Amino acid sequence: MNEAFAPPVFILSCERSGSTMLRYIMDTHSKIACPGHLYLGSLCEDLNRTLFGTLAQTHGGRDEESKRRYALSETRSMVVNIMQRYTAAKGKQIWCEKTPMNLEYLPVLEAHFPDAKYICLYRNCMDVVNSSLNMSKFRFLPEHMPYVHRNPENIIAAMTENWLEKTDRLLAFEAAHPERCYRLKYESVVTQFEETLEPLFQFLGVDWEAGLSERVFAVTHDAGEGDGKATLSSKIRQDSIGKGKEVPRSGIPNKFLPALDDLLGKLGYPALDDYYSQNNPPSDSSKKTRETSEVSEISEIFEVRFTDAVKRNRHLYPTLQGLWKIIVTGVPNGVWIIDLSGQEGVVKPGDSRADFSLSLSAALLIDIMNGKRSSVEAINQGVIEITGVDDNGALINLGRLLFS
Repeated sequence: MNEAFAPPVFILSCERSGSTMLRYIMDTHSKIACPGHLYLGSLCEDLNRTLFGTLAQTHGGRDEESKRRYALSETRSMVVNIMQRYTAAKGKQIWCEKTPMNLEYLPVLEAHFPDAKYICLYRNCMDVVNSSLNMSKFRFLPEHMPYVHRNPENIIAAMTENWLEKTDRLLAFEAAHPERCYRLKYESVVTQFEETLEPLFQFLGVDWEAGLSERVFAVTHDAGEGDGKATLSSKIRQDSIGKGKEVPRSGIPNKFLPALDDLLGKLGYPALDDYYSQNNPPSDSSKKTRETSEVSEISEIFEVRFTDAVKRNRHLYPTLQGLWKIIVTGVPNGVWIIDLSGQEGVVKPGDSRADFSLSLSAALLIDIMNGKRSSVEAINQGVIEITGVDDNGALINLGRLLFS
């Protein structure tokens, strides 16, 4: 490997554990380039198979082991060449890959990158299950399909088993390679940003950079696969911690409980029953207070936050055009127009003709603004009514314009 480049870094995690957020954090550092999903594990396996069946066979007189080593070396050279060229083009020194599916290819990664460092990212099981269920209301991730097939009558069980198997595999890998693995918990990243990440960067051999948290969503990151919610975020949020309490406790099969509590304990999380008892739902009076507060915030969202966002971000989306009507149900006079027909966007109250319209509840809008719900997931789940829009790209850009 070129001496100008440090060893590669892989983020290993179960799906829905915050790897896209961590990717943005890593990519914001001046020394680290971290693109979207690259599937390097499966790529190395496929390239190795192709090279072993072709070029490795042309080395006459070599035994099978020599051919295997040749194919592995050539595969590594090809992948490293791509990644180092990309990293150099970014003016950086370390490349980092974050595809969750790489958990299926740990022996392959180890064989091709014996010098690699690994960030082992964990998140509480029930929060992962809740996030997975929200995404899976209309589609399943390919990684989830084997677990759905095993548990076709209980999707909660499927997502729980997914977390159990992958967390157990990740802990075993970490234990086998302690000198090259760094344990990181999602909850610590979002609640203790600097205290958690500064030691990580020391492990990777780079200096801590002040102001990193403020720059994570202010800089541009290359497009790529990952959590759509992260692409529309404007800051590191803590709102998703404890959302797993929305998952019915009764949906978790008893057969999973011993392994579940064991893994939760190894990671420093409370046992399942303790988790649910510590996260009781709010009382009726607190719900009413929240509803009143939400209603009072709607005007501020449009008059201040959306107005500022349009002024700040309009130039980034010149192809986003037309009159967009936003109907907020549950509040008086809850109709607003976002006029993007000109170079300067305008946000104004009142009902009038519009090219496109979106209708959502006041509570949902507040949750999206606070990072508790994803606008992408809300659209996919059908809880935002949309009229006149036949271009998903325009919807995504509108979300980025308003929420980034």
